[in-house]
Amino acid sequence: MVLNLLTNAHQALRETAGSRHLTLITRRHATRSRCVLEVVDTGPGIPRELQSQIFAPFFTTKPLGVGTGLGLPLCQEIIAAHGGTLTVESTPGHGAIFRVELPLEPDPTELPIPMDLATLPAISAKTLLVIDDDARAVRALRHLLRRDGHTVETAANGRLGLAKLHVDDYDLMLCDLRMPELDGPGFYRELERRAPHLCPRVLFLTGDTLAPEVMSFLQEVAAPSLMKPFTATELRQAIRRAVQAAGR
Repeated sequence: MVLNLLTNAHQALRETAGSRHLTLITRRHATRSRCVLEVVDTGPGIPRELQSQIFAPFFTTKPLGVGTGLGLPLCQEIIAAHGGTLTVESTPGHGAIFRVELPLEPDPTELPIPMDLATLPAISAKTLLVIDDDARAVRALRHLLRRDGHTVETAANGRLGLAKLHVDDYDLMLCDLRMPELDGPGFYRELERRAPHLCPRVLFLTGDTLAPEVMSFLQEVAAPSLMKPFTATELRQAIRRAVQAAGR
């Protein structure tokens, strides 16, 4: 977590001419109930309109191929799991301060547990197929899912996804709706024709549920779907539900 914050600060400093400083500050609250870690840089800072977005999954200001947009969300999730917070203060042109606050004596009984996670059974590592033509999104999903212990294969469209099914068996297929050559609905229709027993193992990922044809398709097939953008927790919940429904 700290390494990720340091890496981000280092990359920000590379965009700054002149004197560059990266400082780590640790302290305790006056009540001695919480400790604080601040990662302070003298980089270009973060525009105010972006400060509310940088903790959203898959959001990144870095060039294509450099950032996944998952570093800060994962840091925030890890810190929250320990009862802490991760916040940012920045004035454009005057660097940024990323502040981590953690309780010194956390009480696990006081940590909030989302109701859905509390009622869903834990799942063991699964074999997953991600079908999506967005290379950056695929890299981010693969990173997150492998971090959770799953085996992850990928395909850039529905046609390549069907070819993968001739080689491997998958517990769940996470499929985008909009893709070239063979889109999500086309992939599902081919599954219905070739291997209908695999249809319950499809989880659709989409940012286009407002389109009438998309809504009609999802309602017709009654397949589970997850609206983009989503958090890591929402993705894990959706995978648990889909795996449970498919009897895997």
